[in-house]
Amino acid sequence: MESLQEKFSIYKALLLATKSLAQGNTPDEVLRAACDALVSSSECVCLAWMYLGNPGSEAIRPSYSAGKASGYAREVVLDLSPEAINCPSRRSLAKNEPVLIKVNSDPSFEIWRENALRYGFKEGLTLPIGDPDHPFRGLIVLFADTENYFEQIGLEPFIAFAQLATVALNQARMKMSLEEMAAVDPLTNLLNRRALQEILNREYACAKRSVKPFSMILIDLDRFKMLNDNYGHDLGDRFLLGISEIAKKTLRTSDWLSRWGGEEFLAILPDTDENGALNIAERLREKIEEFSIKLNTLHIKTSASIGIATYPRDGDTPEFLIKAADAALYEAKKTGRNRVVEAKDKREVYSIAAKLYTAIETNRLLPAHQAIVELKTGKLVAEEALARLIDESGNVIVANDFIPAAMELQLTHLVDYQIIKQTMSHCAGNIAAGGQNIIHFVNISADLLLHQNIIQELFVEAQAACVSCGVDMGHTKPLVLEITERQLLGDMNAVRAKLAPFIDFGMRLAIDDFGSGYSSFQYLADLPVSFLKIEGSLIKQVKDKRVRQIVRRISDIAKDLELITIAEFVEDAETADILRDLEIDWAQGYLFGRPVLAKQ
Repeated sequence: MESLQEKFSIYKALLLATKSLAQGNTPDEVLRAACDALVSSSECVCLAWMYLGNPGSEAIRPSYSAGKASGYAREVVLDLSPEAINCPSRRSLAKNEPVLIKVNSDPSFEIWRENALRYGFKEGLTLPIGDPDHPFRGLIVLFADTENYFEQIGLEPFIAFAQLATVALNQARMKMSLEEMAAVDPLTNLLNRRALQEILNREYACAKRSVKPFSMILIDLDRFKMLNDNYGHDLGDRFLLGISEIAKKTLRTSDWLSRWGGEEFLAILPDTDENGALNIAERLREKIEEFSIKLNTLHIKTSASIGIATYPRDGDTPEFLIKAADAALYEAKKTGRNRVVEAKDKREVYSIAAKLYTAIETNRLLPAHQAIVELKTGKLVAEEALARLIDESGNVIVANDFIPAAMELQLTHLVDYQIIKQTMSHCAGNIAAGGQNIIHFVNISADLLLHQNIIQELFVEAQAACVSCGVDMGHTKPLVLEITERQLLGDMNAVRAKLAPFIDFGMRLAIDDFGSGYSSFQYLADLPVSFLKIEGSLIKQVKDKRVRQIVRRISDIAKDLELITIAEFVEDAETADILRDLEIDWAQGYLFGRPVLAKQ
């Protein structure tokens, strides 16, 4: 092989390929074009495969490959096992720098060597593509069938091409971002969410300067999913178009209307107080109730639930106003639908929510760990992470005093994320320091399960924590998710599907407040539960003979199902003795220790 001639040919081929890079409309198209170009640049390059995604993903697999040895890429999986965690590709993504692979001798390539040699690979090169600060980046891995190929040619042409691909990737991302920012919803021709958000910020600034009120009306069509499921999405789209026309005719020319998302519409009413907004919202509700679409011989109708929020009465920022309108809408749904509800008399709720936001931003939302002991031996076996909010004066606010407000404003996912993340870090740090390997219980809300992006972030955090602790836990992880019937009532299939990623990763489930309602038993039938935490009010009354019989039956059921029972609110030795006689396995409460803040 003539190195100089080969190098010239590669430069020429890669420069000619820059046009196809620039024409990529999506990041995926850019990296595909790059793989094709790299394979075409030299007969010695027998494979180029690509990955686009989160560098910390649990499993990295090629999403596209080019070259005569493409069959190799179909078998590649880079997981988080000790053998793969420091492989060349993961190191390249982590450090954002090329890594040369010596197929015959690289110890970090051990588990892939036999297969690579079967395909005739002699040398490899990883090329990270994209901004190192971006959470989703690209990687291209090349293999050559010639010994010392990349060393002889030099890495410069490939690095230069990777830099061009990075520019093209960023341009494709920007193009996609600009398209997403387009101002008009394609179905209704109304403003979209992003466009109205900008208008909301502007109206807020104007109202703040002029000390005038403005209002927002959040509209949600009732039982829209049922309508779509029964009559098809075409009829659903006709309803969305019809409702958007009704709203445009009902609102004033000075008002702003958007399709906020799905079956939700949001209107901004400048220079309008709560009474004016209420009158407009009621007219709108009545007209939507009257509206129908004829389908064969049927007249299909719907209704709308509406929430109203007014500045400055219901919130001091655009974000709080949206939350207030959403909370009012939720109240309208909860209390019968086809109603208009104002976000009034919620000052305390919003005040607590403001403290919660501030606590999250300043790292003052912390877990307090409460001991869980084995009743027979008194041995510490677990602890529960309980959320605590430290206000600006240093006062500790317990969960019962801020979780109801967080639930009302649908902020519990933020609490869950912070507490679970800190608990995983606490667990890993404890094990790494040689501490006792115990189980950690955390609460999980239905609100968290609605935020797939946060769930993905938690998985990345969990993977990192498992690696950092330095101990192979196997499949069963030391984190237990507590669910309650109050939180997860609904379609059990949907609940199971949302919990599946956690279970697959090795986390276990506990039913909290067991015995507080009938659906707890349904959870036992439908979910892979490992622990039962018995309702605290039963434990407080366990000295009563009738209550003891109830607790005994719960214990019997748990033993039949091979579940561990945990009693909460154990505050004295007599209660502990009774529970021990009833063969309850574990217990927690002031008798064994009060919750202790992590930072203490």
